[in-house]
Amino acid sequence: MHRWLVVAMALMLASWLGPVSPANAFKGTVTIGYATDPPTMDPNITSDALGFIVWGWAYDTLMKYDLHKKEPTPWLAEKWEKLSPTSIKFWLRKDAKFSDGSPVTSRAVQYTMERIFDPEIKSRQLDYFQTFKSFEIIDDHTFIWHQKTPDNGLFGRLHNWFLIINPKTKGADKADVSRNTYGGGPYILKSWTKGSKMVFEANPTWWGNSRYPNRPQTIVLRPIRESTTRVKALIAGEVDFIQDVEPQFIPEVEKDPDTRIVTVPGMRIFYLAFATRHGGPFADPKVRQAVNYVIDADLMGKTIMGGLTDPFHMLYHPWSFSGYNPDLRWHGYDLEKAKALMKEAGYPNGFKAVWIGPSGRFAGDRQTGEAVSAMLKKIGIDMKVEAYTWPLYRRAVNNAQEGKITEPALVWRSWGNSVGDTTGVWRGTSSCAGVWSVACFPELDKFNEEAGALADPVEQQAAFEKLWGKMKEQAMHKILYKFRETFGLRKTLKFEPRGDETIAVWEMIQMKK
Repeated sequence: MHRWLVVAMALMLASWLGPVSPANAFKGTVTIGYATDPPTMDPNITSDALGFIVWGWAYDTLMKYDLHKKEPTPWLAEKWEKLSPTSIKFWLRKDAKFSDGSPVTSRAVQYTMERIFDPEIKSRQLDYFQTFKSFEIIDDHTFIWHQKTPDNGLFGRLHNWFLIINPKTKGADKADVSRNTYGGGPYILKSWTKGSKMVFEANPTWWGNSRYPNRPQTIVLRPIRESTTRVKALIAGEVDFIQDVEPQFIPEVEKDPDTRIVTVPGMRIFYLAFATRHGGPFADPKVRQAVNYVIDADLMGKTIMGGLTDPFHMLYHPWSFSGYNPDLRWHGYDLEKAKALMKEAGYPNGFKAVWIGPSGRFAGDRQTGEAVSAMLKKIGIDMKVEAYTWPLYRRAVNNAQEGKITEPALVWRSWGNSVGDTTGVWRGTSSCAGVWSVACFPELDKFNEEAGALADPVEQQAAFEKLWGKMKEQAMHKILYKFRETFGLRKTLKFEPRGDETIAVWEMIQMKK
């Protein structure tokens, strides 16, 4: 009788207090060491590899997309139906809320796109949604997305490049939106000391809490510029997870009993871009071809990158929805051909140039510049290496785009394409308005959009291969190699990282007590 009374009272108390929050199960802190912190926490205004990773912690997307299988899976949108080649009907989850408790609605999705198209914001993501036409809102949780043309890459972009923001940010101070979070994702930004530490706490109202009940309570992002220092912090237990472990440090991490290395196929393709928008020697395709032939990418992959790369011949990844063909080949190494082309172009003695690249952001970035500089000397090009911290590098690329750099410039670049979007490759890397492009070929801009608008996969593949041929003919880039992602983890962290340019922190489980 006494036991029954205790149980009854316990049940009564539970009914008064309501359901126990899944947040009670969140466990511990995971600290991530990265080369820098994101440029902003506004998820709609710029394009940045780390930004898209971190924004996804605090902001949700309509769907996730398995790049290997090329299959979308439900996320904020619980289902969808393709009504026509240019119209898709979406149904939103009814339990999704922003972190302030307000519901995620069709209007919020529409508002997010309005922000990207807002001329006052000047979003660098605008190029990714050129085919968007309009929204047709049915009700709070149902809407139709209309496109101008068919777009086989749309689902991939919705997976990582379209992050839904609370409409209450309308009219808010831009600086406030850039330093705080107004999403409905798994985490909320609690504090940010720029260049030192970001602290995220589990969002108790996230719709996915029951799916990931053992995820970390706290995520800390520590910007650590030098790769050596990041490795030391991992081994010392100061951080639990690092990305892009350079080859020379792998044995050290593997030797330590408390850490491990995970290497997976990656999305990121490294290449060099010629700044050609404002003339100069690199505007001559023969000079670009000469540079292509004098750079031995395979040698750099084996030495500087420690074999953690795969030879590659295009900017289209195998996981892209179209365009990839393993049988196609880019310009290889041929010193004599490079010298002959320089002579034909009228530069038998070369010229002075500048290398623009980052330092410490990606494995071997600065060292690649130094190696390329040495190779270019063989055809008379005297190239000084200017390697910057990431924010200064971004500014230097802007200067190259705007013609503010007077010397011929060769820009170190990489393209991660975390959404498997083929059309977006050209838009981002090569178009006249591309967020990272320092070139301009209007006729190829048009060709890319025409290829992207093809609904038939076979026709589309042929079109993108033809565009690749035009890129090779123009020697628009020097394609170097595809990177294998190498992560360092504490063994107390249960997590299997992927090579898709995301870090799904909600999938992590901290075993450390």
